Amino acid sequence: MEALKLNRFDRIAPFYDKIAGLVFGNSLIKAQECNLETITGYSNVLVLGGGTGKWLTKLLKLNSSCTVWYVEASKEMIGQAKKNLDFTDRIIFIHGTHENMPQQKFDVVITHFFVDMFTEPELESITQQIHNHLKSGGSWVVADFVNNKYWHGVLLKLMYLFFNWVGALDLKVLPNWDRIIQSEYFERTRLSSFYKGFVNTVTYIRS
Repeated sequence: MEALKLNRFDRIAPFYDKIAGLVFGNSLIKAQECNLETITGYSNVLVLGGGTGKWLTKLLKLNSSCTVWYVEASKEMIGQAKKNLDFTDRIIFIHGTHENMPQQKFDVVITHFFVDMFTEPELESITQQIHNHLKSGGSWVVADFVNNKYWHGVLLKLMYLFFNWVGALDLKVLPNWDRIIQSEYFERTRLSSFYKGFVNTVTYIRS
């Protein structure tokens, strides 16, 4: 992957949390922190697209024995994450994408506002890769936007226009990620909604 493409979120990394807070208040953080208490002790946790990692402090405080592999495509986002976290001795930072997943089986995979960056064919491939990296009965926790109402579609269009404009994304349409994830490899077990139903946090179990 080209370096420029790998670090496409670098420009907005210092302002990402402030922008999200202005638009969504604390809804995105609540969505990211949802279901973290279900992760059992000594779990090996893979985080794809961890962003600035503010939510990760809660996981590490709730669970004193888990180990986190934190894969993030933006060097600047990783820098922000290290600043936001009070302790990093149980986090292994990896500058890369889903193509750089460690070659091992995990108990939990977490993707927060990650699946909205891919086309449906790309996401189908990523779903299979995540399935292959999870232990039998392992869980995948997803927090992301949905498009169930008219105003959801309007806001999504504005968001994609913004991220296209700053050069972070090329995608313009939200994939139907829930359908894709459930289609063959996973079973949905928990669902919570935030920001008037615009954001869902879902836990899937590997089938």
